Amino acid sequence: MSYPPIKKIFLLLTISLFTFNCSNFKSWKYLPKNKSEETYIYVVSHGWHTGVVILKENLGDELKFLHEHFGISPYYEIGWGDKGFYEAEEITIQLTLQALFIPTPSVLHIVAVPSDPEKYFSGSEVIKIPISKEAHAILNRSISNTFKKDIKGELIKTRRGLYGKSFFFVAKGSYYITNTCNTWTARILEEAGLPISSFLTLTARSVRSQARDAAKSYRCCIENLEK
Repeated sequence: MSYPPIKKIFLLLTISLFTFNCSNFKSWKYLPKNKSEETYIYVVSHGWHTGVVILKENLGDELKFLHEHFGISPYYEIGWGDKGFYEAEEITIQLTLQALFIPTPSVLHIVAVPSDPEKYFSGSEVIKIPISKEAHAILNRSISNTFKKDIKGELIKTRRGLYGKSFFFVAKGSYYITNTCNTWTARILEEAGLPISSFLTLTARSVRSQARDAAKSYRCCIENLEK
């Protein structure tokens, strides 16, 4: 599985101008008090786009509605992005410019992942990050709050997704040059207490770098707690 290559204009604007992040100034919150309170998530990067993967047993009450749309799956990948760009059969310059410079509607892309994410997404970078169950519950709420619902309180499904058993759903928020799919990934992780900054985190490269650093620093924090 791979995404279409991103256009040069996107790379020039987002990589050369906005690769700044503040991860060195962040610290872990909501650390587990013992091993039984620990679980984990995955951050997955498909080149230019990032998302998170969570285990079915960690959906909680906040995201258990996903079972209604996908049945029971071992894992679920969740990503946010520009509706026109994300759902497009072919990426054009017009779509790229529109996504970057005009606030546009957004969607969530949900995938039922049938096996170990590190194997299923073998062509992508997958970063496993331990977190506490408390932090995961906060993450779930952040994701749940991103779904836009109809007057009956139901999710609004738009079309089938990009691969596997997947669908697009109408989401809250507008996509624009300083609020990208990677900003969303960083934001929900930041809200869950990970040492990640969403400020000007616009590229997958920045998310990957901060996620790797977070995974490394977690073990150090836990070791200090155990002393």
